[in-house]
Amino acid sequence: MRIKGKDGISRAIYVTARGRRVVVVRVFVKKAQKTPRREIDLALQRAKEVLQ
Repeated sequence: MRIKGKDGISRAIYVTARGRRVVVVRVFVKKAQKTPRREIDLALQRAKEVLQ
């Protein structure tokens, strides 16, 4: 998801879990063209916790 706010453009990484439930696992302000690897790693870690 892409969200505009007073601090700039933010990104939200989410997963679908158990039917129609959507869980946002990470939101961060994007400052570069490419998504930082640490943001992706953190989102993947949290997604694994949610989907267990």
